[in-house]
Parts: sequence; C-alpha cells; structure tokens
Amino acid sequence: MDNLDRFMTVAEQVLNDRFIKYMQQPCRLVLRLNGLTEQHKRRLDSLRMRDRRKLFSFDTLIVGRTPPLGYLKRAAYACAAKGCTYVGYIEQRLARQRESPGQCPVCAERYLAGLAQEEREMAMRFLPRSKYRMNDEELRYIDVQYLSVMDVVPDGDGPWSIGQHVWTAVVDEDFVDEYPVGSLVRLHATVHVDHLPERTFDKDTRRVMILRVEGIEMLDEPATHFDDVTWTSEPSWR
Repeated sequence: MDNLDRFMTVAEQVLNDRFIKYMQQPCRLVLRLNGLTEQHKRRLDSLRMRDRRKLFSFDTLIVGRTPPLGYLKRAAYACAAKGCTYVGYIEQRLARQRESPGQCPVCAERYLAGLAQEEREMAMRFLPRSKYRMNDEELRYIDVQYLSVMDVVPDGDGPWSIGQHVWTAVVDEDFVDEYPVGSLVRLHATVHVDHLPERTFDKDTRRVMILRVEGIEMLDEPATHFDDVTWTSEPSWR
C-alpha cells in the first residue's frame, strides 16, 4: 500500500507537470484505477487485519455518506530564521496529527560550515531547533467524504443478496458527492487501519479497517441503484 500511495502521488505530479501547458484554465488532473482483474475481487465481510496494505475490488451498495469535508493533503512550512528562504513540503495523512519538518537544511549547513567532518557529526547533535511558519499560499487542501458501504452479490438470474456489516470507505476529489445513497458501485480500494472513532484513551490498541478508494466503476450488471434490484431479504439499512 505504501508503494501504491507513493506511485499515485508521483504519477499525478508527473501527469500535471506534463499537461499543464495544454490547460486553457487552471485545473488539476487526478489519477484513478480502473478495470482491475477478477483476482482482485473480494467480499468486504471477508476482510481481516492480514489484508491491510492490499488493493482489492469490492461490489458494494452505498448505504450512507457524510457531508463533504476538507483535508490538508500537503503542508508548506517556511523557515522563520532571518534571511532563510527554505520552504519544506510535508505530505499529511488523513485523520492524523499534522506533521512538521525537522531541522532546516539551509540553516544547518550555515551553522556547520567550516567544520571538519568529525566536528560536524558532533555539532549536528546540538543544532538549535528550527522554527517554521505555515505558508498559507502553498497549502494544498482536497475534498474528502466518508461513505458507508455494504457487500452486494449480484445475480443475473435471481434476487441479489446483501452483506452483514457496514464498512467505511473514503473518497476524495471528483468522487465527492457523486454517488448518492442507494448506488451500486464497484470500489477499487486499499485496506487501511484506523483508530476506533469512539476510543476513550489515546493508546487504545484496537483498530478498525477503512477503505481508501482509488477508483469507482458501475457494476457489470445493468442495475445502478438499490431500487432497480430484487433482494433476497428485506433491507435493514433503510
């Protein structure tokens, strides 16, 4: 999963850098996954902790969604030292404490200039802590939304069946507010691990699985909404 996250980030940057000169209006291209093989298909209710960091496809029913939220995807920190022009960029993680850069490399090099190698190694342990200020103009925010989803098992010859549990999936950018409750969709998503929302102490070791959606397709079946399908049992989510 870490490699996939890195791949998606770098690929989007390359994509935007390459096509920016062709854009008549400022915009940002977003990379999406599509058409994963049958080997990637899984049932949500079969997920276990051993599946974290893996990419799967899920046939799902959207049973709920939150309002759109904002998420600080990339923070920009400008060194506050007089005369220093260094700006550090830190990719942030969703629903985690904001991370800040460490020692300013420009100030560190200025502080260590002229020292021998052995002296530099010793002096690096006692470098003064760098101070930063947020560079508001270069912060990157994106839209995110939490979806509540359940397994569906399509059956072209008879009623469809639905899973037992409700799972949480996170969508962003162009997927936000695009899929109403009742939509039948195939999610291409990586399995992440997150804290319990209702945890009562900081070091709670319990975790929940959450899906980070990298692509969405309609199902192979012609149905696109819950009301278009006959179900094996009365829906409990409504």
